[in-house]
Amino acid sequence: MDTFEPLINLFVLLSALSVAAERATNVLKLNREHLRNDRGTPEGEKARERDIAWLTLGVSAVVAILMKANLFEILGRLDAPWATLGWAHLSGGGLVRAASITGPVSVLYAIGGSMLTAVALGFGSKFWHEMLDIVFSTRERLKNAAQGGAR
Repeated sequence: MDTFEPLINLFVLLSALSVAAERATNVLKLNREHLRNDRGTPEGEKARERDIAWLTLGVSAVVAILMKANLFEILGRLDAPWATLGWAHLSGGGLVRAASITGPVSVLYAIGGSMLTAVALGFGSKFWHEMLDIVFSTRERLKNAAQGGAR
């Protein structure tokens, strides 16, 4: 596996989840006039931005919990972080509970990890996309430097 592959996997997953959270946030924001329109004063606009930030965090939490995007599990499986998603999966025609969910404590652990993921999603897809660009460009520069040194 490429040295940068785990970071690429992580950033792609967080980008995808944050896009989903942003789209849901936009739908909610556009359907609420007090969030959609400028409030006319600097103080009112700061309050609007604060309300949108809280809405974004709340929607990110819902997305992360619904997907069981537990940051602890994701970081433990950077070779395939998407394999950690989901409360259940299909197996032989039936729904099987995720292996990591064995009782109330593991459910709380999953929810806690999902809340950390929600905070990460709050940075936004633009942030995660830029992080991905940095990793790709660094990998490319190192590859070019290694090829230049091998000549």
